[in-house]
Amino acid sequence: MRLKAILICVIFSLTVLPITPVDAQVAPSVNLECVSLDPSGAIDIEVYPGADLTGNAFCTVSNPNSYQEKIDIQVTSDGLVTAHPGTITLGPNAEEDFTVTVKADQRMTMQSRNLMVRATVTEAMNAPPPNAAEAEVSMIVSILQFSGLQVEAVEASMPSLSEIEQDIEFKIYNQGNWADQFSIGLTKDSLEELEYAGFSISIPLVKVEIESMAPPTKARILVKTPKVSEDWPINSEGLYEKSFTLEFIATSEFSCRYEGSCNSETAYTTITVYAEPSDPEESDSKSGIISNSMDNKALVYGGGGAGVILLLILFVVMRRKK
Repeated sequence: MRLKAILICVIFSLTVLPITPVDAQVAPSVNLECVSLDPSGAIDIEVYPGADLTGNAFCTVSNPNSYQEKIDIQVTSDGLVTAHPGTITLGPNAEEDFTVTVKADQRMTMQSRNLMVRATVTEAMNAPPPNAAEAEVSMIVSILQFSGLQVEAVEASMPSLSEIEQDIEFKIYNQGNWADQFSIGLTKDSLEELEYAGFSISIPLVKVEIESMAPPTKARILVKTPKVSEDWPINSEGLYEKSFTLEFIATSEFSCRYEGSCNSETAYTTITVYAEPSDPEESDSKSGIISNSMDNKALVYGGGGAGVILLLILFVVMRRKK
């Protein structure tokens, strides 16, 4: 009887033992979760000059089974550079956190890219899994807009007669990474000083939209120069002469709305206004060479304002011949 019992136990053991641990339990599987801590829910990346150019997805991979798994981590990022762990080994019912870091290029155009994180079981209990077990998460990478601008005066200085209309031009460059609108005009202090001095100022267009890195857009400030005042100094040519500075300003509207402070740039043009004294003899007492100075004036005030100065000199000469 004892021998018979032993044989029964051996037969029962041979029937049970060949079943492997993996086959006896739930098939290999893996869980994956990834989130961004940015308010938008996407992976936001700043690309303005000086930014760190990176964004992060924070992921958790878990093994829901009661045996060890080896898991490969793969990331596709739509052309962006990424950094992440390649392989993670998890014990039974274990989990592990990891970070996927995405890097963009400086000054990259504002846009969205796709990011895919995939976790794949490659081993279960040190053996290839009997089934395909993987999990994946899709996310959006947002390359954020930033503002940038540059302004310059077409002419840093220009001559003018008194009581005439002049166009003063400035160039505006959009150096941000997307189209932006710019409000334009004169600074408050500059406008007040010019109007107090007798200038009339008008601005045909107070707002312009410019594409990113497009050729500059020209903005015009229309001015009418003031009437000569007796307290203006008289120069060595016997003419009233006084200089005034226009301070032009352009401001990115995107920066005011979304960047927390307004991004503005300024540029300057100096207008020197000339006029003949009301008493021609007064100018003779200052200088006797007005009628002979046409060549010199064209030389001194050449460039964009030469025509204005020549007109002024002709005006003076004509008055003297009467």
